[in-house]
Amino acid sequence: MGRALRGEIFRVWVALHLLVVAGLVLSLVATWFAQDYFTRGVAAGPDLEPIPHTDVNPMGINTFLNEEPDPDVVERSLDMIAEGGFGYIRQIFGWYEIEPEQDIYIGRFGESTWEKYDRIVDLANERGIEIIARLEKPPRWAREGQPNVDRFPDGPPNEIDDWINYIDTVVSRYQGRITYFQLWNEPNLEGEWGGFPINAADYVELLQAGYLTAKAANPDAVILLAGLAPTDQRGPDNLNEFLYLQEVYDAGGADYFDIATVMVYGYGYSPNDRRVEFERNNFSRPIQTREVMERNGDASKPIWAVEYGWVSLPEDWEGEPSPWGRPVTQEQQADYLVEGYLRAQREWPWMGVMAVWAFRWVRPDDHEHELRNPTRGFALVEHDFTPRPAYLRLQEAAPRIQLRHTGAYALSATERELSATGQRVDFRFSGERLDLVIDPGSGGLLNVTVNGDAPDSIPIVSGETNRLTAASNLPDRPHVVTVQLQSAPTTSPPVILEVVVSRSPIHTWIYPWIYAALIVTVIGVLASLAWGLLNRRRKTTTG
Repeated sequence: MGRALRGEIFRVWVALHLLVVAGLVLSLVATWFAQDYFTRGVAAGPDLEPIPHTDVNPMGINTFLNEEPDPDVVERSLDMIAEGGFGYIRQIFGWYEIEPEQDIYIGRFGESTWEKYDRIVDLANERGIEIIARLEKPPRWAREGQPNVDRFPDGPPNEIDDWINYIDTVVSRYQGRITYFQLWNEPNLEGEWGGFPINAADYVELLQAGYLTAKAANPDAVILLAGLAPTDQRGPDNLNEFLYLQEVYDAGGADYFDIATVMVYGYGYSPNDRRVEFERNNFSRPIQTREVMERNGDASKPIWAVEYGWVSLPEDWEGEPSPWGRPVTQEQQADYLVEGYLRAQREWPWMGVMAVWAFRWVRPDDHEHELRNPTRGFALVEHDFTPRPAYLRLQEAAPRIQLRHTGAYALSATERELSATGQRVDFRFSGERLDLVIDPGSGGLLNVTVNGDAPDSIPIVSGETNRLTAASNLPDRPHVVTVQLQSAPTTSPPVILEVVVSRSPIHTWIYPWIYAALIVTVIGVLASLAWGLLNRRRKTTTG
């Protein structure tokens, strides 16, 4: 073989090595992007800690029952909401309606302004439905003299004492009947902040006053931060919710809410769209809110989605265009709502209630103000209460959605009682692994049965609180694990404190192995290239 041909072959050999190295480096970069895409915001391992207000029925829904003139419609609505599996309604308790004149709680026709709200509360309580009360919408007298009252009817009051009185009056009246209160809504939008420049510090003043007042009126009250509207605008009229939340923290607002909030609209994308970007509105957007909370040391609090949905409009829609992205079909809307709940349950143990927007519109479709209104496309039922596919699909999926999914959970009162008396306790969950956090007392045995299989016994060793794995390596689907504590014959019995459901999907652990394999391969290719170059040089020198 001639020298020229050998040289050409060697150059091709070197070029191939360099191409392989370049491909491996690109693969490393692609893997880094893939890891971020598939794992950002995902909590999966067994070392999870309990987050309050996440061990709840996640199914909530927005209602406008204060606008319903017919009491029978209110009752029928709440019946259907309960039958659909929803455990929460998010409902306005409008300041302007409750106190139309200062210290006056009488309506235009001499009726008590509390009457319809009392009815809503009583009917919801009778059906076991919790209320998230939206405390907002001040009356005109509370904003008298402000320049933007006519154009922007929703805005902060002139006097903080008037706000305090409103909060105290509502929370006190419904003590023991309403636990959850959201203080204001969308203060990061000009239209909800009276046309004034967006100012989180001013909102924190309202938040602090409302929080302290509500807690004084009812120590068991749970306060939600104002619902923050998703937007990529940076002010002064509207301000992105992540930037606004950071300003809330900067103004000292962290101590004055128990639950952070998001609004989750799919904007035509599947709930499995994992792109997380400042400008992108999709189901993954709450991850960025969570990251702001973590950066501010507030990861022990939960997030609730106070509005959640995809808009569905007919193909021949001729009304106003959707401002919530591409409309989906009613079947897609149904699928996406269920899949969104399940994804949040699987991956976001910090997410609690997700309140669908919305149950039903008060005015009929042919009302002059509704003919072109695209917001109607969010409703789960028609004006005549005919259920849309989304309602039926959620009703069907409710038992699975309401299972314990990824997260750490305290035992229910029934579970605690059964466990403490040595009786069998069934833990129903969806995941791959179930751990129990146990105060071992003097020790004993944990008898475990997984999905009705043969029972197993796990020793409980006395000493410090420990975590025992009751079931692992399960398929990622619903399971029933039955446990029974058997205490040692002496002194204190063991006590189950928490259950932890976890999963380890491949995308949560495979990437370090991929990185290692690619790096080892790069090193091997570079070593081969170095050996070849040295060998070529040696032959050239000796030849």
